[in-house]
Amino acid sequence: MSATFSASRLVQLLRDQVSFLGVLGKRARRAVKFGTLPLAYANSTQTTGSPSVDPVDAVINKSRLNEQIPVKPIYIAPRNPVVLCHGLYGFDVKGPEKLPMLQIHYWRGIREALEKIGANVVIAKVPGTGGIRERAQQLDSLLQSRLESKHVNIIGHSMGGLDARYLITHINPKSYSVGSLTTVCTPHRGSPFMDWCRDYLSLGYRVDPEQLIRDFAMVWKPSTTKNNPLSGMGASNPSALSDALLQDRIDSIIHHAVGSDSAAEIDPTDVRLREFAQFLTGLLSENASVGETSQLVQLARKSAKELDYLGRSMELLRMVYRRIMATLDTPAYACLTTDYCQRFFNPSTPNVPGVEYLSIGAHMDPADISDKVNPLIIPHDIIYKAEGPNDGFVSLSSAQWGHYLGSVC
Repeated sequence: MSATFSASRLVQLLRDQVSFLGVLGKRARRAVKFGTLPLAYANSTQTTGSPSVDPVDAVINKSRLNEQIPVKPIYIAPRNPVVLCHGLYGFDVKGPEKLPMLQIHYWRGIREALEKIGANVVIAKVPGTGGIRERAQQLDSLLQSRLESKHVNIIGHSMGGLDARYLITHINPKSYSVGSLTTVCTPHRGSPFMDWCRDYLSLGYRVDPEQLIRDFAMVWKPSTTKNNPLSGMGASNPSALSDALLQDRIDSIIHHAVGSDSAAEIDPTDVRLREFAQFLTGLLSENASVGETSQLVQLARKSAKELDYLGRSMELLRMVYRRIMATLDTPAYACLTTDYCQRFFNPSTPNVPGVEYLSIGAHMDPADISDKVNPLIIPHDIIYKAEGPNDGFVSLSSAQWGHYLGSVC
C-alpha cells in the first residue's frame, strides 16, 4: 500500500465488515432496514460481478466522499474468529520477544481495532515468498491446530487473499469452515508490475510444479483453442526479451574486458577474451548443476574448435546473469503475473457456494506523490499505464472480487 494510504479508512471498512456482513449474516442485514448500518459502509459497498460494473472513477469519488463523513457506528462483537493473512514478504511479528517496543507487527492497528469490538483475532504466518499452494497448505495447518470445529472469517491482504481462495476451493477444509473471505488489495487478476519484472528482470520463472500441473489440468480443454490457457502466450518470448535488453550491457563488459573503445570492432580470437572466458567458466563451475556443467564443457569445446572466444564470453555472461536472477527469484513472483492469475488460477479456483467473498481496493493519488521520493512511483506508473489507478502494486480493477466494499486512498 502507498504512503498516502488512509490507514484509518481501512480500519473503518474492516471493522464495519467484521461487525456486519462477513460475521452476523441475516441478523446484521436487518440493520439496514432499521438504519443502524454505518453510513460510510452503506456508501462504499456495492456488488460487482466484474470490474466493468462499477467505473473506477465512481469508486475513487465514493472513497473520497466516505473519508469526509463523520462515522459513529455501534459495533456488535462478532461471534466467530477472524483470521488475518499477510501478503508477499509478510510476517506476523518481527523483533525481539523480550523487547516489545522494538517489535514490528504486520497488522499493527488492524488487530487492535478488531479486538476492541470484541473479535477473536488470529494472526496467520506463512512463507513470505512461497507459492500460493505452499502458503495455503501452511495456513490450513495453522487453522486446523488452532481453530478446529470453528466457523472462521478470513481477511487476506495482497497475496494472502489468493492463499485463502486456494484454501477454500482446493483444500476444502473439513475440521473447520470458512464463512467469509475479505481481500484487501489482492491482485486477483495479477499485477502488470510482476509482468514487467518477468519480462525485464527474468523474475517469475520459478514455479511450483505441483500447483501448475493442478491448475493446468483443471483448465485445459484440448478440443478448442478458445479456452486453451496457453493460446497467445507464444506470441512473445520473455526470455528472448531479457537477452535483448542484456545485449548493451554485455557489449560494454566485453569491450571493457579487452580494453577497447565501445565503438571498436572486437577480434573473436583475442587472447584477452579467452582469459576472460576462462575466468567466467571457473566462476560458473562452482555449485553448477549437471545441465550447466554440460553447457560449460560444450562452450569450451566449441570456442577451442572455432576460435570464437567472443561468442563464448557473451553466452557465459548471460549464464552469470541468469544465475544471479535465479537466486532472487521466488515461487511467489510467478503466481502474481497477469498471465498466471487470469489464464490458470482464476479459471481453476472458482468461488465456493456458501462462502461470502468481499473485497477492498486502494489507490495512490499521482498528484500527491509527484514531488516526493516514493519507492512505489515506478511500479505505480507501470500499472497505471496498463490498468489505471492502483496502490503501487495492485490496480483497483484487479482488487475487485465478489462484493466490492470500496476503495481507500
